[in-house]
Amino acid sequence: MNNLFLKKMNFGIPETMSTERPDKACEFLMEGRVIIIVNGSPYAIILPITLIDYMTSPEDKNLKTNFANFLRMLRFIGAFLTLLLPGLYVAITSFHEEILPTELLFSILASRENVPFPVIFEILIMEISFELIREAGLRVPSPVGPTIGIVGALVLGQAAVSADIVSPILIIIVAITGIASFTIPDFIFGFHLRYFRFAFILLGYMAGFLGIGIGLFVYLSVLCSLNSFGVPLTVPIAPKIKTEENGYFLSPIWKREHRASYISSKKPNSQENISMKWKNSYK
Repeated sequence: MNNLFLKKMNFGIPETMSTERPDKACEFLMEGRVIIIVNGSPYAIILPITLIDYMTSPEDKNLKTNFANFLRMLRFIGAFLTLLLPGLYVAITSFHEEILPTELLFSILASRENVPFPVIFEILIMEISFELIREAGLRVPSPVGPTIGIVGALVLGQAAVSADIVSPILIIIVAITGIASFTIPDFIFGFHLRYFRFAFILLGYMAGFLGIGIGLFVYLSVLCSLNSFGVPLTVPIAPKIKTEENGYFLSPIWKREHRASYISSKKPNSQENISMKWKNSYK
């Protein structure tokens, strides 16, 4: 596919990061990034940015390395579920029932026996309803917002199942997808995944795994073609380069001596070469 055509498509994938947190802005500033602060705006714009940065949180570096890497792995799973789980459910129930265990298939068929609508109509109803509840919870006063979200989801889900509008298994799928979307640290990137979830639902309904596979190919092709102010968005995975720091998983703190090489910082070292001097104090 033509690289210029892919760059023009973009798909609304964010190429900068905005934050209201001073600690997050300072952390990226120490890594050699540029911070843009506009008078009158509560957001600081961070650039250049990579896809990995959308899945990290400032709290990670304050945790033990194995705990932080475990949380990052959970976020990666959450991003996968947010983007693809409803589409995979639609594809399996519409085209690929044979891959399910027999007992599970019978359970799904029994739960949908009295539902008069096709699966695409069910899942669109519940996904749009969940997004409406989420948006309503953000707009009402903060003491009432969480209550509206929890009570609204419970009442709406139970009423929909009791009225045979949707199946119980679909409520589980929508709930898992909604919970997984809250694991994305960056709001803009999380919103982007929630937006494209509907595209994969339609692709799964039209062509099953084939449609989802084609959609993923186009999506990843566009993703790999984008740059954030000269830095490829998917670096260091694509293109594959050797970098001292800023891989997805954190290295131990005494190995974080270098800034990411693809940033081309004037000071490639973030700390002294021997950061654990106490180990060599008796030599």
